[in-house]
Parts: sequence; C-alpha cells; structure tokens
Amino acid sequence: MSTIFPTALTPNSTFAITAPSSGVPTSLHSRIHKAKNQLEKLGKHVIIGDTVWTQKAARSSSAESRAAELMSYLTAPEIDAIMPPWGGELLVQVLAKLDWDKLASSKPKWLIGYSDTSTLLCSYTLQTNIATAHATNFFDLHMEALDETTKEWHKVLSAPSRKNFVQNSSPMYQSSWDKLFKQGDAAGFDLDSKTQWKSTAGESLSFTGRLIGGCLNTLTTIAGTKYAPIKKWRDSFEEDTIIYLEWADWKTAEAYRNLWHLKEHGWFDQASGVLLGRPARSTPSEDYTAEQMIHEFADEIGLPIVYDADIGHMPPQLTMINGALAAVSYHDGSGTLTYLE
Repeated sequence: MSTIFPTALTPNSTFAITAPSSGVPTSLHSRIHKAKNQLEKLGKHVIIGDTVWTQKAARSSSAESRAAELMSYLTAPEIDAIMPPWGGELLVQVLAKLDWDKLASSKPKWLIGYSDTSTLLCSYTLQTNIATAHATNFFDLHMEALDETTKEWHKVLSAPSRKNFVQNSSPMYQSSWDKLFKQGDAAGFDLDSKTQWKSTAGESLSFTGRLIGGCLNTLTTIAGTKYAPIKKWRDSFEEDTIIYLEWADWKTAEAYRNLWHLKEHGWFDQASGVLLGRPARSTPSEDYTAEQMIHEFADEIGLPIVYDADIGHMPPQLTMINGALAAVSYHDGSGTLTYLE
C-alpha cells in the first residue's frame, strides 16, 4: 500500500487553525494575528477556530469541543491544511473522540506542526496512511524574518513533486526560548549556537526508509495502543522505516526509559536508522549524559543513530513528512534529508 499524500499547497489553499491541545493566552493573541497576516502574504486563506483563543487547565477547551472543531476541519472539503497554534499537554484526550473511519475516507489534507501536535500527526498517519508534516508551528509564523531552514516548510509542501528535494542541516540553532519571549515580536529565531549533527557510527553514513516519529514526550504515551498501530502500518509496505524523535524537559535516564518503551513496542523493528533532535532543557542523570545514553541505545537496538539534528524544540527544524520515503545522509557534523518520492 502506498502512502497517500495530500495535494500540494497552492497560493489559493485554505488553512484552518485549531487547538486540539493548548490554546493561546490573551497576552499572546497579537502574535496569532501576525501569524495569520504572514500566512496570508503567501496567498493563503486562513480560518481561525474558537479553540485557538482560550486556554484553561492546560488545554484550550473541553475534549469534546476540541474534537468537534478538529473533525469539522478535517472533513471539510474546502480545507487544504490544518495547523494548530502550537503543541501542549493533553492532545491524547481528543484521539478517542475522533471518527477515524470517516477521516480515512475524507479528502486528505496537510496536518502541520510539532510538539504535542505530533501526537495527532503520527496517529493520523499510522491509522489512515495519509502523510503528515512535522514542521514549524503556526505561532512561529508571526516572525517577519524566518531563517531559510524554517521557511522550507512551505517549499516542501508546495512542491508538485518532492522527489530529490534536499534539505540541509542548519548553520545555527536557537538554544533557548527565553530571549524570544522577552523581546516582543521577534524578527526571527535567536540563532545563537552552531549546529553540529553527530553520529554513533563514524564520520559518514546514510540510511533510507519511510519517516515516522515526532515528540517522544507524547508519542511514548500512545505507543502500544490502538492509536499507534505501527506494526500494521509498517507491514503495509516493503521499505524499512526511519524513526525520528526529539524530547524536552527530561533527565537522561527518563529519555532512555521512554526510548526503551518504544523499543519494547517494536518501533525500531525493520528500521534502517534513527534520527534524534536536539534535547531541549534536558540535563544529565548524575554523570549519565545524553550522548552516552544515545551511543548505548544505538548498540542496544543495533541501528545507527544521527543525533542533535534539526528536529523539535530547539529550532530551526527540517520538514519531516510522516510516511514519505527519504534518505538521511551524515558527514562530519552536517547532514541532509532527501525525499525519494
């Protein structure tokens, strides 16, 4: 079975902004308006749902209202893409309230975002075989001068064919969000640190497979449930997989435990390699560092791991299309992601 790709974005595409996890507090509403304006400059039509404007008890609204708004956009034929404002904590509450049979037969549309949004993206791809895009969040689009790596989300999803489309590792990354939220409406990310991808398998390597992954903090919750049927999905095609993951706010041992959890549920079976993003706000467990843990885990699963890649909570990040066949190449601190279809 082949992956189903939504239609490429055009200047006339319609975007729906909805908050199946966290909404946006009143103090930041101005940035939502700015993000809408920036998206409209690309020619898009933008609809913003009611859930975006509210936030209480670590969610935008009740699970019922979040699911209803999301379903209405996912099944509306006039909608071409859906972007939550950002992630959050409680998207899992929505999964059981979606009509997955109806979604599988509805017009495919791009789901775009990261963090807790990847809970929806990954589950949607695994259950429907429709591609989704792990990429920048809608909230980040309020910036007027996004870097070239971030801006590629639109190029990737607008391409009539992504075959041989190459994304390169960024030159610099943002090590903290503190300055960005304090300085007001930012011209772009505070790219203050040199990007250096790393590898557990020498100075050069490459691997090929169908991409699947997202935020480990939330994906570990759905692993082993009916909302993440990775074995059934993986068995529907011949190629290997590439598992990509990132996490935030964990000590090293906690990150290991959650990687172990995925391993026990077969996520790394029939994979050709693993791509890990830069851990955000994470610290060693005593003297147990993330680097040591990653090398040990690579030995444990018998796969090469490329890590500190441009994925996740320390932007910028590549646009990772769940379900797409791709090749990851690494050499001496730099890397590329090349789509093969």
